[in-house]
Amino acid sequence: MSHSALSKAWSANRAALGPWITTDSEWSIETLAFSGYDFVVIDCQHSLLDEVTAGRLLKGLANAPAAGIVRVSRNEPARIGRVLDAGADGVIVPLVNNADEAAEAVAACHYSPKGVRSFGPFRAGLGFDVKALTERVSCLVMIETSKGVENAAKICAVPGVAGVFIGPADLAVDMGLAAGSAFSENPPAQLTAAMDKVLKATAAAGIVCGRPAASVADASRATAGGYRLLTVGADRTLLRERAVQIIKEMTKAAG
Repeated sequence: MSHSALSKAWSANRAALGPWITTDSEWSIETLAFSGYDFVVIDCQHSLLDEVTAGRLLKGLANAPAAGIVRVSRNEPARIGRVLDAGADGVIVPLVNNADEAAEAVAACHYSPKGVRSFGPFRAGLGFDVKALTERVSCLVMIETSKGVENAAKICAVPGVAGVFIGPADLAVDMGLAAGSAFSENPPAQLTAAMDKVLKATAAAGIVCGRPAASVADASRATAGGYRLLTVGADRTLLRERAVQIIKEMTKAAG
């Protein structure tokens, strides 16, 4: 992955950290992008945001130190190309189950003859150099089913895949487990084994492995386990948690 904020985190031997953006607020994303995070992820899969809105939100990240990544709603060239044309530094593509689907995601990030991305960058400052436009983009694919885990080595071997982002909750559900069990202090053994298989496949391929973390403690465990890209918190939850903390402190101070 090419963004300097991510490289800086990894050169310091720590995981890169970022929040989920789930609300249509240019002020919120800009605030978080300048708060010390290494990246921010605009989520078009599990929010009411779409790729058009993501394109507008990316505008506020033009001069931000954090990388701007978009989790697109599905593995579709037009959706991926639209956010890249708007200046996304990378995409997270959900529900990739095999090498062919991973190759489709990569192709959507590359211009012809290597891919199917149509040329049309529209955010000011991106320029028109095809090589530079391609090299600035990182393609991460999500493994979040048992089938994806089974094909992890082949997925990771696809040229152009910069990393894998595991979806622990969906993987747990696919295995017949409670979604929340993925983030417990002692997750089910079969789920841990599946995630470890993906983690080892990324290490063998020399690419990044990431996942969402439910808390600082969960993120610490993930970092110790070898994950290098972690999302911790979302704009809505961060706002709520801080508001609750202030209310508790004020109530206590008032006696």
